[in-house]
Parts: sequence; structure tokens; C-alpha cells
Amino acid sequence: MSSRTYQVISADGHLEIPAEPWMRYLPEKYRDRAPRLVKLAEGGEGWLIEGQPMLKNGANLAGGSPGSGRQLSYWNADGSLAPGAGDARQRLREQDADGLDAEVLYPPIFVTTAIQTIADKNVYRAVLRAYNTFLARDFCPVAPDRLIACGVLPVTGVEDAIEELKFCKEAGLKAVVMHEFPSGKKVPTAEDDAFWETALKLGMPLSGHVFFGTRYPPFITQGATVSDANMAAAGLLTARQVGFAPMFTVAQLIVGGVFDRFPELRIYFAETNASWLACALWQMDDNYGTWVRAGLLTQKLRDKPSAYFRQHVYCGFIRDPQVGRMLDLLPVDNLMFGSDFPHGVTTYPRTSEALDQTFSGVSADVRRKVLVETPAKFFGLDANRPITPTPQ
Repeated sequence: MSSRTYQVISADGHLEIPAEPWMRYLPEKYRDRAPRLVKLAEGGEGWLIEGQPMLKNGANLAGGSPGSGRQLSYWNADGSLAPGAGDARQRLREQDADGLDAEVLYPPIFVTTAIQTIADKNVYRAVLRAYNTFLARDFCPVAPDRLIACGVLPVTGVEDAIEELKFCKEAGLKAVVMHEFPSGKKVPTAEDDAFWETALKLGMPLSGHVFFGTRYPPFITQGATVSDANMAAAGLLTARQVGFAPMFTVAQLIVGGVFDRFPELRIYFAETNASWLACALWQMDDNYGTWVRAGLLTQKLRDKPSAYFRQHVYCGFIRDPQVGRMLDLLPVDNLMFGSDFPHGVTTYPRTSEALDQTFSGVSADVRRKVLVETPAKFFGLDANRPITPTPQ
């Protein structure tokens, strides 16, 4: 019986796996339309996906190695699977080597968003279902308390998003990731409410990777042509925060009244870093007051934008050593850490060293809150229960 308990939960890792493990769950009638992985003459592999140019492996498979990140492969020279590209048992060994006890795992960076260009949406939804089925049947059950893989939701409408949300919950997955608002649009809509209500009823944690919807305020890309009132208002709230994801997504949720209608709704955004929040939250409050006084912002909020953020939003940082020095300025209860393994900016295989640097001079209680208690509470884990041992 293992006596090992959580000391570090990474709330942002990725599965970067070849096609075979999960494409076998795709119905035979769709396989000629499915993403294909092909060997490249110059080395490494690339994905062939309908409606996309060739997507070559690169920094998504860095696995902590130096170099340009080009022409990387899912396989080592000896035929074994590269770091981050293996099965569940390999992943647990990699956690051990990096000083991690569990990971929240996001989907392959190239595949799950690129497949949105598949013209036949039945094929698109079937590919996502195949991936989610693989997670639930083959990958996570090896150590469900350590392999917290996020199911992927389709962007083909609220009904499809709810259907897949229910499938993921019933299959035993602990969270889902969204790439657009539930309707599949770039802005929140009234029809999304059925999704938020269902997610709360099911108790399913919701996340976005960096953001969902669109990253930038509309005046950056559309200028004076913006016609959606909520998007324009959210742009005013984030007028000085260009590039600070996920603040525009959050601003849309605030001005669209989503958090007012669903006060229990919580959303986690992975891979955002955190030290910038000290400035961004103040700026959002200041923007709100400025534009209301100027008469340009007509939405009256029940509280300051920063208060909405603290109640409803969580952020995950990777390599952000300023966090530990700024905790008195940051919403520490809303922060989680992620190693981003095996992507190019990962702290692997020196995560312990990176965390010691970040939390130098920080109390053990605060360190445990960020690294264990907050992610455990959000993703429904028992922070004190002995974890599944790594299979030999």
C-alpha cells in the first residue's frame, strides 16, 4: 500500500501522442477522413488534417530537450516513444522523474483544434469522441488520481457540447476543456446558459487552455466595425491588457452577465502565468470606472471586475518566478502551477528546482495551497489520500 501523498500537482501538461492509440476508437466509416501522421523526409513527422496545411512536429515534442524544436519525432532513435508521447505508465514514470505526483493533461496541441476544419462535422465529432474514449478507457484508469486528462468539447453548437460534456462525465473523466464558447461562437450567447447549467448540475470542472473564444479585444482586429455590444464592452474593460490572456474571455463572461446568472460557476485557464495579474486586475477595475464615467460603458456591474475574477476564475503559471515575490499583490487562492510538459517552455526535468526558486521565502502553507490544495479542490481530488503507485 502506497503512503505517498500529493506534494506537487501540475495543473497543465499535455498529451502529445501519435494517432494509433486513440484512432482505433474511430468508426471504420470515418477513418479515411481522419487525421494522419506521416514520416517526413527531413526527419520527424507531420499531421495531415483536412482543411489544414501540413502541421510539422516541433516544440510540442521538446520534452525538456534543448534545440530549435524543429523536425522532432514521437519516437526516439531506438524506437521507444519520446518523452510525453508514451502510454500512461510511461507518463507516471516521467512524473516521478520530475518530482510531480499528478498532472491535469490537455489534448495534443495540433490535433484537437486543427480538426475543426474537417468539413463533415459528423467526422469531426467522431474524432473528438474517439480521443475522449481513449482517455476514459485506456489512459486515465491506470492511475485516475494522477492522470487527470481533460475531455475535449466540440465547437459545433450547444447541443453537441452538452452531449459530449455528459459523455465525459459518465465515462469518468474529471474535467473538460473548451476552445470556444459553448455555442461554438467567439462571444457568449443566451443559448450557452443551458451548457453552464448542465456543467454545474453534473459538477464537471471547466477549463480553457490559455483562453477560449478569442484572445484579443476586437478593436485590435476590427477597429470601429465591432457590432456585438458585449464584445465591445469587454474590449473597453481590457483596453490596456492586450495579450494578457485570458482577460478578454473573462471580460466577456463578466459583461455578458454569465457570472451573475451562475454565481457558482468556476473556470480554470491553464498556461497563463500570473505575475501580470497584479497590474491587470487593477487596470480592469480602473477601466470600468473610467468608461462608465465617460458614458461609453453602459453595463452596470454588481461588483468590480477584479471581484468577479477572484470569485470565478483560476489561472495556471509555468515559469514565472516573480509569483513568489508578489503573492501579497496576487489572488493567491486562484493560482495553480503547471509544468507544460512536454512543450518547449516546460520546466521538465527540473521542475523541483523551478518551484524552489519560485517559492523561495514563501511559507509552506502557501506553497501547499498553490501546488496541492487549490488544484485538488477544483478537480475533485482528495489532497490527503495516498496516491496510486507507479506500475513497475
